[in-house]
Amino acid sequence: MVKQKPYFKLMTILMAAVFVLAACGRPAAKSQEEAAGAAASFEVSDGPPAPDWTLETLDGQTFELADHKGEVVVMFFMASWCSSCILEARALDQLYKEYADQGLTVVAINVEPEKNAAGLTQFRQQAFDAPYAWTFDNEFKVTQLYGVKSLDTTFIIDRAGNIAYNDAFVTPYETLKEEAEKWL
Repeated sequence: MVKQKPYFKLMTILMAAVFVLAACGRPAAKSQEEAAGAAASFEVSDGPPAPDWTLETLDGQTFELADHKGEVVVMFFMASWCSSCILEARALDQLYKEYADQGLTVVAINVEPEKNAAGLTQFRQQAFDAPYAWTFDNEFKVTQLYGVKSLDTTFIIDRAGNIAYNDAFVTPYETLKEEAEKWL
């Protein structure tokens, strides 16, 4: 029998709890007036409204989704120890550099039980020191709110604030570009 280190056992228990609780999160409803106003201004996806949230960033500021309405926002759920997450973080770096001036915002959401700034900084460096927002969801609030069940989960929020795309796998640059361009 293989003996697990206590940290890995704790991580397994915490991630299982997150996945169970994730099923409880539901998107907030948007009023018909807000939806009609958004439709008049932007191309609107058929997706549900994206629930608002606020998280602390790596640089000690805050990132609030509501502050980015009118932009296309890519949310990327990752962890500093996730080796497969590096591939998508690098693809998002390329996407951000190409489309930031057209209203694209990218935010990496670090899903770990503790705020590990050193680990996230090291991960960011491996992702070509990507200049987009890097946040901590160490209480798993946003993870639960969006029903995230695995790392490498990506959401694209359209300019009206609706969920336009989501997946739960390493997303190649070509797919990210194709999906983001629909809403830019």
